[in-house]
Amino acid sequence: MKKVAVVLGRGGHTTQTFALVDLLGTQFQYLYLIGLLDPLTPKKIRIPGRALPVLAPRLLPQDSKIMAVIRTLFTLVLSFFYFVMFRPTVVISCGTGLTVPIFYSARFLGIRTVFIESMSRVETLSITGRILLGKTDLFFVQWPGLAQKIPGAIYGGQLL
Repeated sequence: MKKVAVVLGRGGHTTQTFALVDLLGTQFQYLYLIGLLDPLTPKKIRIPGRALPVLAPRLLPQDSKIMAVIRTLFTLVLSFFYFVMFRPTVVISCGTGLTVPIFYSARFLGIRTVFIESMSRVETLSITGRILLGKTDLFFVQWPGLAQKIPGAIYGGQLL
């Protein structure tokens, strides 16, 4: 059975990601990477899989840049170890900020990455999208107009 790692953020990102997982169904074994301080998301998982914590780069708006860098590096290393243990075929994210260090770990290990820009991004890419553009195996947007503006982006329709 193929293994899929899924990055789960909060709010709309999570809703869109769960819609995608529902479409993919039970034919895969899932690894869910969830922000450490997010007690609600694990309770919303409908298709079983292993849920493992990662640190969000930014926990609070007033966090220092140094702490954000430290948390990012910690998540980079932690996700590296998760991937070595779990060996997913692909890592998927629907735009959450947790994605950047996790995708870099995956790419280092030769694991395919699929980024789906948030449905809320109609005209421009998110910061995460701008960082990862050209650095993923597939880069989807959910609006045709955005796909026309962004070289390398694929219009994939809306998840919701």
